[in-house]
Parts: sequence; structure tokens; C-alpha cells
Amino acid sequence: MRFRTRFDRWLVVLLVVAAAGCLSAPGAVQIAVAAIWAVALGSMLPQYYEIRGDALFIRQGWRKRSIPYPELIGVSSAVDSRSAGVFSSQRLLLTTRAGKRILIPVAEEERLLEELARRCPQLEKKPFGLGMPFSSSS
Repeated sequence: MRFRTRFDRWLVVLLVVAAAGCLSAPGAVQIAVAAIWAVALGSMLPQYYEIRGDALFIRQGWRKRSIPYPELIGVSSAVDSRSAGVFSSQRLLLTTRAGKRILIPVAEEERLLEELARRCPQLEKKPFGLGMPFSSSS
């Protein structure tokens, strides 16, 4: 089951305006900026998230990772505008047993939380998302 990434319109418009602003630069600068944009977008797109048999699969550009369901200790809502590879300020923060924290902007947050709750018996529903029993936050 695949989940689309969330894109904030204002952020996409800002990126398009910034790229268009570079068109007025001299030729060599345009080429350099185009190369930087190509590498940056290639490192961030495509983005999607999949519920797989034994793990949550995350695809963000050329970066791919799988998080086995037993490794998740928290999934909570996070509103933050700091992260270059994420096109939304509304995200989910995944926390693993190893202490890794991964931000993902999912278009259908509630549906993903429901699917994770089914596959992660170690987590229980909390006001902020999913967490370990007897913990106040992830």
C-alpha cells in the first residue's frame, strides 16, 4: 500500500519562483544553477511511503530505507519548516529503537497511522499519534 507525499503549495511556489529568478542570470550562472537544481531535485524526488509485509519503506529521491515494524517506538505529528528534503511543514516524526528520527510528509496521515497501528502491536494510540505504552511522548 503506497502513500503519497504531502506538498505545501506555498513551498512549491517559493521553489518555482526561486528557480525562475535564476533565468535572468548570465549564461554560465544559468547552467550552474540548473545543474544544482537537477542534483537537488534528483536527491529529493520521487518521494513516497509504502506499507510492506515486514517494514515501512521510505523513498526520498535516491535514498531508500526500510524500517522494520518492531523497530518503531513512536510516530507523532510534527509541524516544522526545517528540512531541505521535505516539501511540507506538516509531517510525521518516526522514532526507532536505535534513536533514529525520520521526518516524512504523508498526504494521508490518519490512514498511515491506522496501517502502522495494525502492524506495530508494541505501539498504542496516543493523542499525538502512536507511542509505546506508559510513555508520554516519542
